[in-house]
Amino acid sequence: MKALHNYTTTQCQNVEAKWQLPLILVFSAMLLCLTGCKKEKSGDLNKTEKEVMAIAGVANASLLNLPYCIEDAEGMFTADSILKATILGNKLNGYPYSVSAMQLAAQQVLGTSAGVGVNGWYMRFKPQTSEQLKALEDNDIDLFDYPLDYELVQEGDYYDDGSTPPETIPWLYAVVPVNFVTPAGITSQLLQQIHIPNDYRVEQKAFQNTGNYVDNADCSGTLRPTGPNSPVPPCPDPCNSLCPDYDPVVCTNGGGGGTIPAARIPSGAITVTDDIFNMPAPVRKARVVAKRFLKVERTFTNNQGQYQFTKSFRNKVKLLVKFKNGDANIRAIRGLRVWKILFPVQINMGTYRGSINNIQHNIPVNTDAHSRGARCWAAATAHNNLQEYKDYAAAQSIGLPPQNLKILLVNYNFVTASTPLYAQRVDATLTETYVKSLILGFSPWPWAGFANTIIALLKAQVDMVAGYNSNGTTLNSAAMADRIYHELTHAAHYNKVGNSWYSQFVEGEFNESALSFLTPGTTKPYGAADGYRAGYIGLGESWAYYIEHVFTNQKYSSVNITTFEQGFAYNNGNIFTVTNNIINQPAVATTGLNAHLNLLEDFSPLRTNDPFRWIPQGLFYDLVDNRNDNIQNPQRVPLVDNVSGYSNQQFFDALDNNITTIPQYKTRLLTNNNNNQAAGVNNIFTFYGY
Repeated sequence: MKALHNYTTTQCQNVEAKWQLPLILVFSAMLLCLTGCKKEKSGDLNKTEKEVMAIAGVANASLLNLPYCIEDAEGMFTADSILKATILGNKLNGYPYSVSAMQLAAQQVLGTSAGVGVNGWYMRFKPQTSEQLKALEDNDIDLFDYPLDYELVQEGDYYDDGSTPPETIPWLYAVVPVNFVTPAGITSQLLQQIHIPNDYRVEQKAFQNTGNYVDNADCSGTLRPTGPNSPVPPCPDPCNSLCPDYDPVVCTNGGGGGTIPAARIPSGAITVTDDIFNMPAPVRKARVVAKRFLKVERTFTNNQGQYQFTKSFRNKVKLLVKFKNGDANIRAIRGLRVWKILFPVQINMGTYRGSINNIQHNIPVNTDAHSRGARCWAAATAHNNLQEYKDYAAAQSIGLPPQNLKILLVNYNFVTASTPLYAQRVDATLTETYVKSLILGFSPWPWAGFANTIIALLKAQVDMVAGYNSNGTTLNSAAMADRIYHELTHAAHYNKVGNSWYSQFVEGEFNESALSFLTPGTTKPYGAADGYRAGYIGLGESWAYYIEHVFTNQKYSSVNITTFEQGFAYNNGNIFTVTNNIINQPAVATTGLNAHLNLLEDFSPLRTNDPFRWIPQGLFYDLVDNRNDNIQNPQRVPLVDNVSGYSNQQFFDALDNNITTIPQYKTRLLTNNNNNQAAGVNNIFTFYGY
């Protein structure tokens, strides 16, 4: 983590933005206390790679000549960090989604009302505390902070009902399954028992019957695709054979059902730009929500980023991407409404009309780390990193992180990453009194009344914190992978060793972070080799760094990337010295290894410029590879390494909950593996100081 005084911020022009600075102060102080940390690396961002914006240009150009038009999409190409308000239009007349209204409409359109009954409840909820909000959010329903029976003019970051203070949890609205049970203690109200038809034609007829506007307009105005090859037909009439809604059964018989036109059922694919490969990558297993008034449907992308809904929509269907599934809920800080930390990051893909069965949406890079676009990109990238980690870990049998991780993304320059797992375990070491003292002692804090709320959220609702800002510039895809893989390794380690071991690990790094905050020095966040709980820290961090590098290498070995450690820059094949964050030419060595394996092989406990050389990042790799550092030309690490062939599964199997130091780990590793190459193994551990 960088020193707190390095942070700077621009002044925003609205009240939401003005409240962000005090929140930053709170979170900065709190993040000093989160453990399982990943230190800041000098030169962590390759700025040349970050300036690649070609994919964003392609995404922008792809808005031309599409079979649909878009309104109110997320503005990801701007550097605007000011929050946007949700704007509502007219309220629905009558009750078009009532069972009686839908039965009449189905009879008129399809010739039968069979099967039309209550299939959903429209409800609202008023949680009073963060614990109640957590209980509601954990029910895995799609909550909105505005009423759904109004026209939605603009989907924003927040809705101001004119009476609820921003820091207070407002009424939240949702369409829930029939017989939904509200968590105990939460005030709720059943607003309507409703029927949501799959067939949009029934819905439109119910709207017409209840005196609501029926929107049959096609793409028009500046958003309408133009040009001689435009695939959008010139009419919205479902009885015109040129239209995508054409249904001969309905049109010739005046009813009787017929198939729902495929053009009216949302489907497509969602990607995120990987700026290392310079191409879009599928966003895997993300939640996608389609909604129009009370008609709300959810689906998930597959491993190819593809999604497919079942309900049909004639016009103005809103599509949202939410980074939440059974694996994790990826969150971010969004201004004064602190309670929204509990909601997943959401991207407004836009409001669509036209043929909507092939909507391709790419989430581009935005290099301004304070922008809305950067937040969206970072959430999509971290979401994918978790899926990648699970694949790599399962293939190597090294254990998986817990389910339902609560991951908080932050864009503050001094934050790297940490994994305290507060939502997974009971933490008795972090007292509110101590944290309040740390917050209030750190900087003038005129809004101390918010401290309890924020502490409660952090203690119970954060498993992992990950920053994506490097000196104002968004981390690139490889740096994000480094960061997320490292922290997920801690989470998987927790699953192996349990609460007691991990709490000792957390306490060790918490103690060091607190001490180094009060007495600035070079020992943050890990301390010294003989420091408090150094055995836990050395073992946990060395394993996390090793897996971080192995997995990042697995993903990016085909491209030339750069990573940094111990005052050197490593890329594919070469090692360079670094002076004042500038990579010096020419290379000081050529190794033939890819960047991250290059780093592991070159790591040395003898480099006194590195205060954390006692955390042996290279140890595990030296037990795997068949290279002998001692005979390399030039020789950089004087280690006689005659050991090879150990596996990551063997390493993981030795990480038992009664192993609290690296020497104990060595003994367990040898015992588990029949003293395989014992002399060489002992020599490697001795070289690293153990």
